Amino acid sequence: MKVALRHLVRNRRRTLLTLLAVLIPVYFLVFMFGFANANLRDMFETATRFDTGHAQIRAVPTKATGSAIPLMRDPSDALAALAEVKEIEWWTVRLDLPAMASVGERSRTIYVRGIVPEEVDPVSGLADRIVAGESLATGTGGVVVGEELALLLKLEVGDEIVLLGAHPEAALGAIRAPVVGVYRAPEAALGRTVIYADLSTARQLARSETAATAIVLRVAGVTGPGDQTALDRAVNDLRANLPAGYEVQDWLELVPMVATYMGILTPALLIVGAIFFALGGLVVLNTIYLSVLERTRELGLILALGAARRRVVRMILAEAGAIAVAGAVGGAVTGVGLILVVEAFGGIPLWGAAAQMMREIGMSPVLHLSANFVQVALSTASMTAVAVLAAWWPARRASRLEPMEAMRYVE
Repeated sequence: MKVALRHLVRNRRRTLLTLLAVLIPVYFLVFMFGFANANLRDMFETATRFDTGHAQIRAVPTKATGSAIPLMRDPSDALAALAEVKEIEWWTVRLDLPAMASVGERSRTIYVRGIVPEEVDPVSGLADRIVAGESLATGTGGVVVGEELALLLKLEVGDEIVLLGAHPEAALGAIRAPVVGVYRAPEAALGRTVIYADLSTARQLARSETAATAIVLRVAGVTGPGDQTALDRAVNDLRANLPAGYEVQDWLELVPMVATYMGILTPALLIVGAIFFALGGLVVLNTIYLSVLERTRELGLILALGAARRRVVRMILAEAGAIAVAGAVGGAVTGVGLILVVEAFGGIPLWGAAAQMMREIGMSPVLHLSANFVQVALSTASMTAVAVLAAWWPARRASRLEPMEAMRYVE
């Protein structure tokens, strides 16, 4: 090892080049993982805290309902099954009804979402998103509309809106309700299509005192997309306890776009990582090979003095290993350091059309980064292994030198 380190110090320029060839792939991969992790967490938070919850209990469809969610006439038996699953930390009943919203001569196809205002905060944050008027309260009979819908229908707080229910499994209902508030949705499509009402008001529209379309729930210990195993376990337990006629869908089933994105993202990162590692490995191979050529006479002398061939292999691999470890650790530290600096300043804000596009697809207009210890460790170990393996062929070639021929070698 001392000989290997002495040679690395002696050829500083080549050592620096090899070090960068290992450092840069690890740095970029850690940074990309950090961006992807935060991206997925943002999608998870948007979906589960404003729309889906971690999972939902729904009625099994018995006939075609189009885009409408199948109606549960009385969800009391499904609610009783929740008590048997200890992982469930929170739940609420919700009623989503397709409807027609009319104001004067203007109308729009929308969804009326009936909620229990005092219960719904863990999966809506509605009270924190009010930009005009006030949030819902049970028994007031008012509704809250999105900014986009208010603009389309030219609505203001205090105006009345006529809602005509259109669920294929419910009786036709119509109500007139005052607009008590306007909310800002995390996704523009939600702001255009979802009107919030308290559950009793929505049930008037469905002409039923017990109707629901979903029991929205959250699972203890699930804080991000990396906790899918715990969520799957709770969902399976719940399915085993539910009576016939009900099904459970987790957030990935309810938001298939995110599942598709996750399915694409992981292979894409692996492909990019493989390309970076391959390029880094080629640079290590080239520099170690040139190093062996330059030291042909020196290596021949070492072999002539009786050194075992495996000692030569170990010496060259020690050089590569020292560079690989230093470079990979340096890349990991640099990548994690940049992530921490970016997050210390609140992320990377987008503006203009880019910010609007991110909001349209339900994502934050501020790019965040998130380091994952396992991913950082795997990136570091993988690049180290690639660099050492790349040095194997030059090391093996050096060990097979004939001492006398090597000592006569002239560059």
